[in-house]
Amino acid sequence: MKKLIFLLLKYGMRFIYFFMKLLIPVCDKAVFLSRQSDKPSENFLLLRDELKRVSPSTKCEFYCRLGLKSEMGLSYALLMLRQMKALAGAKLCITESYCIPISILRHKKQLRVVQIWHSMVAVKKFGWQTVDRPEGTSSDIARIMDMHKGYDFIAVGSEYMRAFFAEAMHTPVEKVLSLGTPVADRLLASADQYEALREQFDEEYPQAKGKKIAVWLPTMRRDYPIDCEGMIDGFDCEKYALIVKLHPLDRHTVITGDKAIVDKKFTTEQAIILADCVISDYSGAAAEAALLNKPVYFFVSDTERYAAECGINVNPLEVFPTVSFSDPKELDSAVMNEKASADDIALVKELLCGGCDGHSAENIIKLALTQGG
Repeated sequence: MKKLIFLLLKYGMRFIYFFMKLLIPVCDKAVFLSRQSDKPSENFLLLRDELKRVSPSTKCEFYCRLGLKSEMGLSYALLMLRQMKALAGAKLCITESYCIPISILRHKKQLRVVQIWHSMVAVKKFGWQTVDRPEGTSSDIARIMDMHKGYDFIAVGSEYMRAFFAEAMHTPVEKVLSLGTPVADRLLASADQYEALREQFDEEYPQAKGKKIAVWLPTMRRDYPIDCEGMIDGFDCEKYALIVKLHPLDRHTVITGDKAIVDKKFTTEQAIILADCVISDYSGAAAEAALLNKPVYFFVSDTERYAAECGINVNPLEVFPTVSFSDPKELDSAVMNEKASADDIALVKELLCGGCDGHSAENIIKLALTQGG
């Protein structure tokens, strides 16, 4: 029954879209579609600004709705009709997620579709890599809904990441390009904010004054808490202030005591700028830290379980063995002794964000418009 519903949805949308394409002429318009949030992301806004710079006459429209809130209810159905109408008259579409109208509809030849994704890396598996897994959709529904079909090119953070995104999106690797992401451009330009941020940080957290800062940015576990007590308990808080920023959707991890600062007042980007080192796991935040040449350590005490539930493209213990640890005591020792070498820092940067040159927005828009010409 579920498959029948999705088939009816697919061909019903195609039927409606056929007439939309006949009635709506293509104009100088770019549409931005997302299921990641209810408002345009920073990547979208930066690409909008670049597009307006090189093509001031282009009209930009945003159709963003957090999929977790709307799913396939009436409100999302109405949004998809608006997206379909916009796509029928657009010359360019940019998305950062899987969006149903992009993939299942047959578009005009003039439309170019660019996928920038919402992360420059794919440390953990997603899309077609996770079909029929706990965190993925069923393979039958993925095929019916043509999941991730229809992109002219996909922008990712590095050459190393291209094969993972190609597999996750069932897209030829030739269409996956190491262009970086617009947010990386601004992050590279924001490194000079350190002094002002540090002054604000010390005022907010006086216990950190005069200390180096280690920032721990773990990704979310769906059904269990993050292993944190051992690492925090053994941390030398006389030398380092340990800042923990839990994933916004983490509902299981509880950190007690005052040894670590569980921060909710600074953004992840600000924390990375402030950091003397960053501790990650399977999070894309490692790429942002590497972009600013920060030493990155990986604390992965649950690799086997995480790989079984989510799937992992990049196992830090294998890819970055000299800065990855499953034992919290070994991690603490590595941080305190500043074990990450220049070669370690360079390797993490090359593999996760080597395609980010500070001109990602410019390069993405230039290629999109060239292909659209």
